[in-house]
Amino acid sequence: MGETLSKKLQELMSDKMLQSKVNKAIEMLKKEDIEELQKKIEKIDKEELMKKINEFDDEKIKDIKLNKDEIKGKISQKDLNKLENMLGKDSDAIMKKVNDFLKS
Repeated sequence: MGETLSKKLQELMSDKMLQSKVNKAIEMLKKEDIEELQKKIEKIDKEELMKKINEFDDEKIKDIKLNKDEIKGKISQKDLNKLENMLGKDSDAIMKKVNDFLKS
């Protein structure tokens, strides 16, 4: 029983951490200096990012309790355009996934 409770607590913390990371990313996109944010994005391994994005489907989003409506309410088309510009040559595939997520 203790193992089950521990596992549930770990899952709950993981869900909250992911939601927190998504909120922080949106906040950075809206408020941070574009050049500084672009430097951070350039350091991200785009292949690894695509791998992580491809892991997300409606069932996984539901399982981790990611609130899509909240995210949709926080992010604007202007924010998406900034993100696309910062992603550079890899932007098409990544933005397709982001837009599919937001439209679903």
